Amino acid sequence: MSAIDAYVSNEPLISNSAPGKDVFAKILGVPFDFTSSFRPGSRFGPNSLRNAFMNIEIYSHTLNIDLEKLSYLDLGNLQTADVMRMVKRVEEVVKEIVPAHKMAIMGGEHSITYGAFSAMPEETSLLIFDAHFDLRDELLDLKFCHATYLRRLLEVRKPKNVMVVGVRAGIQEEWEQAAKEGIQTITMDDIMNKSVGSRLEDFVGKSEKLYVSIDLDVLDPATAPGVGNPEPNGLSSKQLLAYLYTLREADILGFDIVELCPPYDNGSTATLAAKLMAEMLCIAQ
Repeated sequence: MSAIDAYVSNEPLISNSAPGKDVFAKILGVPFDFTSSFRPGSRFGPNSLRNAFMNIEIYSHTLNIDLEKLSYLDLGNLQTADVMRMVKRVEEVVKEIVPAHKMAIMGGEHSITYGAFSAMPEETSLLIFDAHFDLRDELLDLKFCHATYLRRLLEVRKPKNVMVVGVRAGIQEEWEQAAKEGIQTITMDDIMNKSVGSRLEDFVGKSEKLYVSIDLDVLDPATAPGVGNPEPNGLSSKQLLAYLYTLREADILGFDIVELCPPYDNGSTATLAAKLMAEMLCIAQ
């Protein structure tokens, strides 16, 4: 029995089957938030994103790509309530999918990325959009959680290139750890001072393959209130989409959209997450 058959359950799905088009991407929901430290509820994120996705237009005028003319398969939701079992199952499922298909994951909390990126080939670079570094050594007595996943990942694997865009919050140790690990950063101070330049394009150009993780708290809470750990002074939706469009020439193996927290949402965050899902599928195809 495959990992998909063993661990994944059917849910309301956003699959599309276009005549004569093979499936290019597989989509997985991971409704997991058991280590959330502030606002729980991201376990409801995958189905909230699906509901919004089914009610937006999925033709990208910017990219001139129509998802209705492409085939992609929604596998449903992965089931587990244990964090280490969750990341292991995510890794097993993703390994069955990549590199034959692109991988798209809907969270759930950010610890999901540990499992997904662990399944990527060694030459894969990691690009993260996030308000936080997630480089704590522990939080609330947890050595592995949404706020420590990147530190744990870097302890067992050293991607050639790691960049965090939109970062603006963290304890002093995390900023020091980021410098120690050689993590490239584009902070909100950089963005506000217009000192970003071509750093993101240079990062992408040096990345043979790419995995992209989008924590929705990279956005300003005024734009995206429905997240687990909101942080003021974030990106606008226009800014985030502009950064994503710079990835159109990259070889993106997979991506995730995490920390959508419907109990704190008015619908705008889910709709924006669905828009990001549609544009990222277009970019990755």
